[in-house]
Amino acid sequence: MITRLILTGLVMAAAQGAAAREVFVDNLAGYVIEADILDAPGCTGPAFDTPALEDFEKGLCRFHKPARSAEQTEAAARDLRRAQTLGLPPVHQQLAALTSGLLQCAEAQRHLDAFRASGQMALLERERFCKARRLSQADLNAIRWDHALFDYAEGMAPERRLTARLTEMSACHAGVLAPAFDAECGLITNVTATEIEAFVDEAVADVITTYFRGVESPITAMFARKRSRAEGILERAGTAIAELGARAAELNDEYDVYETVYSAARDARMTPIYENYRDAILQATAILDEYERWKGGLFITSENVNLLPKIVERRDDIADELGRITETDFLPRAEKIVEDVRALVNAEAANRDLIGKLCRVYFCELTTLRNRAATIDVCRQPGLADNPLCLGQNGAPVSGVLSVAFGGGQTIAVQDLCRSAGVDQVFLAVGLSPSTARTCTEALP
Repeated sequence: MITRLILTGLVMAAAQGAAAREVFVDNLAGYVIEADILDAPGCTGPAFDTPALEDFEKGLCRFHKPARSAEQTEAAARDLRRAQTLGLPPVHQQLAALTSGLLQCAEAQRHLDAFRASGQMALLERERFCKARRLSQADLNAIRWDHALFDYAEGMAPERRLTARLTEMSACHAGVLAPAFDAECGLITNVTATEIEAFVDEAVADVITTYFRGVESPITAMFARKRSRAEGILERAGTAIAELGARAAELNDEYDVYETVYSAARDARMTPIYENYRDAILQATAILDEYERWKGGLFITSENVNLLPKIVERRDDIADELGRITETDFLPRAEKIVEDVRALVNAEAANRDLIGKLCRVYFCELTTLRNRAATIDVCRQPGLADNPLCLGQNGAPVSGVLSVAFGGGQTIAVQDLCRSAGVDQVFLAVGLSPSTARTCTEALP
């Protein structure tokens, strides 16, 4: 069923022509079998003008000879094998696999006929039949139909059309490649699912009977040994636990005696410590109370005015002022002023750095040998006609002089401007080589 679907799809693809083939994987180039290749006298001559495809096309020529002899079939197969060994493009590989598979199929049919004619006594013919059959299956199964972008030139006879090759392949699958010959060649096929399940069930039943059922099975004996061992361990564990309980009773009695003595000694030592600690706490509390009263008197003036409320009030005012400054963004604004001042101080260095970067972009990228043609093409736009840095058709800047209206008219050559920004003189030229341009780009800050 799968083979029929593949053949049907290929026939449809061949009928749709070159436009339909563009949907195949990677848009691989196709191959057209021309009549001058197939009609070359003796399959030699000037028609085979592509050295890389000479063996391949000679094999095609011999394949299409009418009433092909066994020697011609072997020669064609030999040419195609040699061509595939030397390497072929994807579409040629698929065509070589198809023709090789059909050649081997014809060989298999010839040996099968000889074997039958001998009354199935010529065993050598049977071996040759099975060998050719395996080679044919391998070649036809190796075809990638999404890369099979080959066809015959228009106007050829019916036997020289792709439909004829597909018909041959279909006949081959229905003939010598039919599953009925698998057993003849020592292959095991056509085992039904029911047979497989019955075989598996029988094997499983044998394993269960041998290893799991009966008193003499290995699994039963293993569990019996484990149970006997577990019972022995349990008995020994019970005896050990009873001995531990007796020893623990003796230890508990000794502990009770020592705990009574220890508790009496502990209470005798801890009682004085507790009493002294309580007295210390009472004295410390009294001292702290007196300190609080003394601290409160520090804020009373000689006129008996308590300044503490005013201090608390002023503290609240300061907190309000701090909140107002923070909430109204005074602090960020002050920090921004500091940043602006710092930027003004460093403006000259920043400006020099920016000019240096722009100069390297101009000389290291736009005007190099690699990008000069693209820059010239961009400069042909009407809006860039008067740009002094644009490159003309001769590859040189229009003028290379920059003009600005700042404090009066000011002009400066772009090379002088870039040199003042610290760009090396070796980079200040139009048409830098790729290696020099790469060095210049690596020095970009």
